[in-house]
Amino acid sequence: MIIPPQLLLPQQTIAKPGAVRALVQTASLFGSRGVLVHGRSLVKSGKLAEIIGNAKTVRTWEHNGGEPTVDGVDALRAELKRDRPDWVAAVGGGSVIDLAKAAAGLVDAPETTAFYQRNASAILPATLPLIAAPATAGTGSEATVVSVLTNPAECFKQSIRHPTFMPKIVLLDPELLVGCPKETIAAAGLDAFIQAFESYTSKYATPFTRALSELALVRISQSLLPLYRGDTTFAADMLEASYVTGLAFSHARLGVIHGLAHPLGARFHAAHGLTCACCLPAALAFNRTVIAEDVDYLKARYNLDVEARVQEWLSEMALENPFSGKRVDDLDTFVSEVLASGSTAANPRTVTAEDARQLLDEITKTD
Repeated sequence: MIIPPQLLLPQQTIAKPGAVRALVQTASLFGSRGVLVHGRSLVKSGKLAEIIGNAKTVRTWEHNGGEPTVDGVDALRAELKRDRPDWVAAVGGGSVIDLAKAAAGLVDAPETTAFYQRNASAILPATLPLIAAPATAGTGSEATVVSVLTNPAECFKQSIRHPTFMPKIVLLDPELLVGCPKETIAAAGLDAFIQAFESYTSKYATPFTRALSELALVRISQSLLPLYRGDTTFAADMLEASYVTGLAFSHARLGVIHGLAHPLGARFHAAHGLTCACCLPAALAFNRTVIAEDVDYLKARYNLDVEARVQEWLSEMALENPFSGKRVDDLDTFVSEVLASGSTAANPRTVTAEDARQLLDEITKTD
């Protein structure tokens, strides 16, 4: 099998500088009335005003920061129901895109977002078109059917997904990365790299997804550090690599790193990319017997040592393990969440409850 059993791609992808300034015109394919979801930085930079221009039928919705929550999605759903638009656009990082994706996808759903987080099979097909323009590189959310959400009331973090959640149009505009904070570049870039690696070694990978993952691994390994150091000529490479990574893991899934990262992130509120990076060494050691050929190939073909490259980035970016010396009080619940994760199910080596405990011990040991 070369391609996945079900191949889901954005209807249209536009990759060029300035693409986001034509967002309203591009979205007019679906009608004139839209809602643009964004973060605070888009307002501060003046880019929101550039995008909206003189459009009188486009209103805005500002994400208040942090990871998207089920309550935030419900609030946006209520706004979309109050005065239903023809389309929804998300311009921002993965949190903004995931928030808008879930709200647009569930706008006609009768239950709360928290209900669908626990009952994914009840999700109905989306009817509201979504346009996504990532302002970080990145989660790859603009190229997936997945929305990762947190339920703070239950200290629970899990994705929801549906084939119809795929954005209709994606705008990859490197100008959106100009002025992006260094810490955001670091966290998002680490996330993209590890997503590329996990989708590359996933048990559900196909030649199609592996080719995408490999391309992204190489491009990110060459581009992340220069972009972090301030060379914006690498913005387009990182943005496109993140997009390609999203296409890969949306079909191949990920692995135990993300299976661990979601419950860790829900409990300790660390940046997702950093969380994944801190889980990498333990997961790599755990999987080494079954992924040795892949690891050796990347070293021989591209001189890419995955663990060494991530450690190099963590060192230069001065990022420390936020889990060192920490304790998970609800260990049994934590382990259950790791084992229930679709990412863990895709791990190339089967993960048991004892494996999950040992991995957590390794991640949280005092340096």
